[in-house]
Amino acid sequence: MRLFSALLVFAAVLDAQPPEGQPIATSDCAVDGFVVNAVTGEPLARARVMLMGPRGQNGLSADNAGRFRFTGIPCGQTQIMVMKPGFLQGGYGVPRPGGLFLPLILASGEAAHDLKISLTPQAVVTGKVLDEQGDPMMGVQITALAARVVEGRRSFQPGAATSTNDLGEYRLAGLQPGKYIICAYPNNSFNGFDPGEKNTVPGVRCYPGPPEGGAASALDVRGTDNRADFTISRVPAVRIRGNLVGAVRGAGVSLAKRGANGMNRTLPGNVSPDGSFEIHGVLPGSYLLTTDFWESGKRLVARLPLEVGTSDIDGVTVRLEPGFTVTGQVRFDLKKGQPGPGAPGLSLRSSDPLTGGGQLTWDKTRASFSVNELTPGNYRLEVFPNGPYYLKSATLAGRDISKEEIPITQAAGPIDVVLADDGGSIEGQVEDAAGKPISGWVMVLQAGRAPRNVMSRADGHFKVSNLPPGDYQVYAWDDVQPVEYANPDWMTRNAKGAAASVEAGQTAQVKLQQQPAPPL
Repeated sequence: MRLFSALLVFAAVLDAQPPEGQPIATSDCAVDGFVVNAVTGEPLARARVMLMGPRGQNGLSADNAGRFRFTGIPCGQTQIMVMKPGFLQGGYGVPRPGGLFLPLILASGEAAHDLKISLTPQAVVTGKVLDEQGDPMMGVQITALAARVVEGRRSFQPGAATSTNDLGEYRLAGLQPGKYIICAYPNNSFNGFDPGEKNTVPGVRCYPGPPEGGAASALDVRGTDNRADFTISRVPAVRIRGNLVGAVRGAGVSLAKRGANGMNRTLPGNVSPDGSFEIHGVLPGSYLLTTDFWESGKRLVARLPLEVGTSDIDGVTVRLEPGFTVTGQVRFDLKKGQPGPGAPGLSLRSSDPLTGGGQLTWDKTRASFSVNELTPGNYRLEVFPNGPYYLKSATLAGRDISKEEIPITQAAGPIDVVLADDGGSIEGQVEDAAGKPISGWVMVLQAGRAPRNVMSRADGHFKVSNLPPGDYQVYAWDDVQPVEYANPDWMTRNAKGAAASVEAGQTAQVKLQQQPAPPL
């Protein structure tokens, strides 16, 4: 799946016109190199090498010494991806999000020789799931929660998943080496309610511990000899009963765990024609009862927080209501010229995936917008200016929503978005530990805002333009994905950068040494 996504993204790149100054695609270029095991350094025989260039794809298998060679290939931007069973997909160059790598750029007649491509062996977790009597449990979903950095903070997010077979066995393959928590979620269709035990269900188990324990309760997964076995016990559960108020024919309800750090599994409810519903097998915790229903092209929603203890809950009333609308406007504070065509990219995003939604629409002038069919929740405005502009401010009822989330529970507006064109720049050089120029990631941070990440060129040069005036910290990393930029303690321990003060219309200069991002 990762390769398929990478191919789609690269196909989109190929459809675009070559940037001005890039070489025109002729067919007199060449590439050769070798594939090795990233851990042992040994050659990898018969690895599949895919070359994706301006005129399509070309593939071959490396020889028994791991060598490959392409001749007479189209010049221009060329992407190299490599696959071999038992290894994670790899490629040549600096990795980019989405499974791609920076492409080679070959001019007519050029050849790239002795390219070294390292493939990382996949990690595998196996195990067995038994019930209290020692019988195998079939159909239990096994999910690997991987340590990830999301918006600058570490959390455990669902990754690879599989189910146990009739012997209660499972195998999770194709894992990136790293920190994981392995969780077992019994499927009540196979291992559910016992008529004699109506108030218990098979419980959820995680190994080595729950995600809330953080890295201390994670399993360091390397190689293929990782094992996590489970014995699932039945645990007390409760029932929730209530009624839907409003249009109910065809509506459904579900209950989702809140604050579960990647464990947002839902329990469906059975809804009767009269609007009454029941949800069985609910374990203690904090939940959100949700309903989404469409009637005559209009969305009706309900979001009801519930705290579940050890007793059944009756008489819950869920009222279906239309989603609300938040309006806004975009203004320009210009020092250099007139507003350019088009509207900025914009979204009103909720931190809770169970709320939010909403559809963005613009008026004919592209100066006013509305976000429709929202549900109550905490939202943050994200703006992606085009052209020479930067986001100067974004306020709702006098409150800045460009640097923090705010609760929005009903129709509101207008959000006042101000774009300006007098931004400054940060320019500089990136070097390795030996003082040589290097291509790598540059992260530009301003307090309260998402970072700007760019790649330095092969000669180490970079420039980030259209920045709001203010104070910044600038860092050079070999990989930005593990960087916990929103965690002050992590940054104090691990990040060494340079300060830069950006003034309107001016360029600040910095010099950076690339540092390795500590593994998760």
